[in-house]
Amino acid sequence: MIRTTRAVLATAVPSAALALSVAFASAALAPGAAPAPESTGTAEPVAVATATSVPAPTSAPWPTAPDRSGRDSTAEDSAADSGAAAAHDASPGTGTAAAPAPEDPDRAPERVPVQQDTGGVEVGVAIDPPVGPGALSLTVAGAGTSLVESGSTPLHRRFRGALPTVTVADTRDAAGIPSGAGWYVLASATDFDGGSDRVPIGADHLGWRPALLGGAGPVAAGDAVAGVVDGGRGLTDAVLLRAVDGSAAATGASWAATAELRLGTDAAVAPGDYRSTLTLSLFE
Repeated sequence: MIRTTRAVLATAVPSAALALSVAFASAALAPGAAPAPESTGTAEPVAVATATSVPAPTSAPWPTAPDRSGRDSTAEDSAADSGAAAAHDASPGTGTAAAPAPEDPDRAPERVPVQQDTGGVEVGVAIDPPVGPGALSLTVAGAGTSLVESGSTPLHRRFRGALPTVTVADTRDAAGIPSGAGWYVLASATDFDGGSDRVPIGADHLGWRPALLGGAGPVAAGDAVAGVVDGGRGLTDAVLLRAVDGSAAATGASWAATAELRLGTDAAVAPGDYRSTLTLSLFE
């Protein structure tokens, strides 16, 4: 890979140098870039393409014979005066705007697209009933949540938060589920790790209060669980959601639940960031 990168760089540098040399060469060939030649005593006379000055008219009689071109001196004087006036008008710094370039008569005008017709395509899909036996599944709406301090006292510090919505869906055929077979969702937390310089906060300090958000049938939220500061055992195999009779609940529906998370610690807990993992498992 290193050899390939160096080869690319070696190829790009000459291209840039060539582009610069071409640009400088183009600038050197520009008409305005060449300096005026210096006159010397031995230099050959150089013909300069400038207008010949015309002497002022005198009181001498007008010549009776025309010049070589067949024009009289009056025409030459007029042409010279016109050329001098044009040169004066075209000189820089006079503020006179240059005449616009004439349009090319052979250039075709730009064509504006005109809509000629429209058409539509109908998109459809046919969804057949599921062929398989269905499934009992669990999903969590988020990957994490945060607790904020609320309700602390001089003896204990308290923190609260919300569990992301947990949904259980059952698409199985009720006829294939044995009567009385139920399912439930359990939760277990790990210790809150604050890093190598802090004492962990035990998982038994975390409690919750589950709540059912939606769904019908014999499905209910689990009981509230207190943390050790409030005399509880914390979140170890705590029930979030349960169906007493799975065959009655399996109607192609789904159920959602959440919980208010509550963490209690001693007042002398070391400040810092702590992390814990709450695992949710669906059993049948």
